[in-house]
Amino acid sequence: MSRETINCVVMFADVAGSTAMYENMGDDLARERISRALNALISISRRHSGKLVKTIGDEILVYFTDIDMAVYAAKAIQEAMEDDRSPETIGVSIRIGMQYGSAILESDDIFGDTVNVAARIASMAKARQILCTQEIAFLVKNADLSNNMRPYDRLRVKGRNEQLDVYLFTWEQESDITNMATASSFTNPARYDQAKKLTLKYEGKPHEITDEVLSYILGRGKDCELIVNGDLISRYHSKIEHRRGKFIITDQSTNGTFVRTSEGQDIFLRREEFTLFGSGYISLGKKVDLNDENVIHFICK
Repeated sequence: MSRETINCVVMFADVAGSTAMYENMGDDLARERISRALNALISISRRHSGKLVKTIGDEILVYFTDIDMAVYAAKAIQEAMEDDRSPETIGVSIRIGMQYGSAILESDDIFGDTVNVAARIASMAKARQILCTQEIAFLVKNADLSNNMRPYDRLRVKGRNEQLDVYLFTWEQESDITNMATASSFTNPARYDQAKKLTLKYEGKPHEITDEVLSYILGRGKDCELIVNGDLISRYHSKIEHRRGKFIITDQSTNGTFVRTSEGQDIFLRREEFTLFGSGYISLGKKVDLNDENVIHFICK
């Protein structure tokens, strides 16, 4: 068995919210959709000189010997997932984590601290995010890539005294507006015009969110934009943002956020995001119950 030590970028690309896809689409459709998406990820990685190590459930493990090409590959993956014309990408969001360093290649697999750190970083990422370590952010050569690196968080790794600095690569162009799904997908906002206003009806009162609002927090914290009290509700439970013509709700709670669409689909979010479209209901911390006084009715226009 050959054994080789190399310096490389290790990348994990994971399908975000795959559990919710299985629950809402059914096993067969979700498995097919995820499989097609992973094949697209593998193809993109290979076009950028990436080497596929293996597929692990709903994610791929790839390594690159060129740092810039690794970041370009991650960017191309996220851009491809935004392309609603491709059946491989419909309704699928990807989160990516990367680390650069020494790794051991042996028996068609890859091992070492670099791999472990990359996996940890990928687990930190949210849907549609690209996270990497400071090493990658500082070592990229292309100015456009370097200019899109932003400090994001710090990661404590077992066996190390100092925390690792984690960076976010901002791959999106603010002017871009794309739809993420076709008319057959339950997550599809494409059937509706670009949303300009979101109205939340809570306790009989309307609360309007316009496309100019950057962040709108729901929770029991006194400084939240919409204060919702309840035993299962976190202080800062969920966040609503307007991005590229869509209102996106992101769960940041302990017990999760539940959404019921106007078509009757129930969506469960835990540290995940979802595009609000049409109308429906939001419940913080527990399943949607229309008799619950804390259920929030939403309408996108």
